[in-house]
Amino acid sequence: MQLHRLSFLALAGSVLLVHCSSSSSGGDSAGGDGGDCYPDNDGVNNVPQPVDLVVDDTGFYAGSPDSGADTDAGMKTVITTQNSSTVTLTLTNKGTKEHGFTVECTSVLPAYPNLPAGCSSMACFPSDSTIAPLAPGASKTVTFQTPAPDNLNYPFKSNAPGDADSPALNGSDGTAWSLM
Repeated sequence: MQLHRLSFLALAGSVLLVHCSSSSSGGDSAGGDGGDCYPDNDGVNNVPQPVDLVVDDTGFYAGSPDSGADTDAGMKTVITTQNSSTVTLTLTNKGTKEHGFTVECTSVLPAYPNLPAGCSSMACFPSDSTIAPLAPGASKTVTFQTPAPDNLNYPFKSNAPGDADSPALNGSDGTAWSLM
């Protein structure tokens, strides 16, 4: 009986560690607050939000393609949403060549310096947040869950091969998705 109880505790502990390390790419079954690995820093999450983003040959800017905000292209863009939230992202390509969208992984250590054992030190947006390169004039909308770790900036960029040399499109100009 005692050996059976120890086996159960060992199994339960290993399941907890697997769950903890997997929560870096989204919410968790306890309501999306990041659980023991990434406790929510502001107590707010699960706030559905639409995000409109336009890309052209000079960079990204927030807003719909009809907003008249073309002069903002190439400026530093920061998208701010809540963590563990459903986001509907629409990307519109107003450029003359293909451009796409991907959010890069980031270290959680600035916001969570004392991670429990078994928790990942990196957090990533889910793969369904990536938009393959779009032809000029095309739009695409995707829906996904933002990661649990908040108080972090996740750099984003175009994933079109020709955009790697452009600072405004390759993520080196400070474009980021900020989770609160």
